[in-house]
Amino acid sequence: MTPRSSDPATSSYDRADRLEPEARTRLEAILTTDPDLAHAWELYQALHRIYTAEDNEGANQALGEFLDAHYTKSLPEFEPLLDTLLAWGDEIFAFHDTDRATNGRLEGTNNKLGVLKRIGYGFVSPTNFSHRALLLTPALPS
Repeated sequence: MTPRSSDPATSSYDRADRLEPEARTRLEAILTTDPDLAHAWELYQALHRIYTAEDNEGANQALGEFLDAHYTKSLPEFEPLLDTLLAWGDEIFAFHDTDRATNGRLEGTNNKLGVLKRIGYGFVSPTNFSHRALLLTPALPS
């Protein structure tokens, strides 16, 4: 397999609609040999359609397709995911209600600061910590 492109819009092995022709051919050859793997791929693509839907109606339809496909042939690996989808449904659909707003950037910043805190364990200068934190987490443009 060739590595992923640095531009996620041009090449990815995650979604069927972003596969390059050569990768699609290889994937189809693999999926024809294993029906369970093909079904897992179908379920995975249905999950992507929930995220890429334009609105709540489309996301609900994609969720329905996922549930139909799951109940047609249940795979034990997807059981915990199903429970998570049902438990976090409101939060998942809030993504579409809020014009695709996420807290991903904030979570990433918090993760970077946590790593910096672990790296700096035992250092005594709070000023140096705050300066390194500012360098590590650039401000958002306003």
